[in-house]
Amino acid sequence: MKNSEVQTLFVCGCCKRSLPASAFYINKKTGLPGNYCKECRKTVSRNHRKNEKRSLAYDRESNYPVITSTEDPTLRRELILHALETVAASIERKRRKVRESAFEYEPDAESRSGSAFESGSELKSELELQLQLQSKSGPKPELELAD
Repeated sequence: MKNSEVQTLFVCGCCKRSLPASAFYINKKTGLPGNYCKECRKTVSRNHRKNEKRSLAYDRESNYPVITSTEDPTLRRELILHALETVAASIERKRRKVRESAFEYEPDAESRSGSAFESGSELKSELELQLQLQSKSGPKPELELAD
């Protein structure tokens, strides 16, 4: 008897053509061919990647106002001042934390008084920096609070 090779044909789920198993990617876990033929799988993957990049770049909404895209100059100024205040408060919290940890670990009073003096000079330079920033941006607008 002759060995006759029976070639099994599979139907692509996308293009509906009957193709041999070599035209399909083989699933490593099951050992069976996939649903789509190689050509259709490549096309679908390319389109998905292209659409995914577009959706990530353009459909993302920000949860906070972007200062540079704000048209109103007064609103932009308020946002900038708020950002500066937030950064200054964060810096102050970090410095206070460092001072407290340094105070706990220093054994003698002389070194504590020296560090307090240094932190006072740092605060003075910080205030001078804030005054310079305010003078460049102008006086801070008064905000009215509703009762």
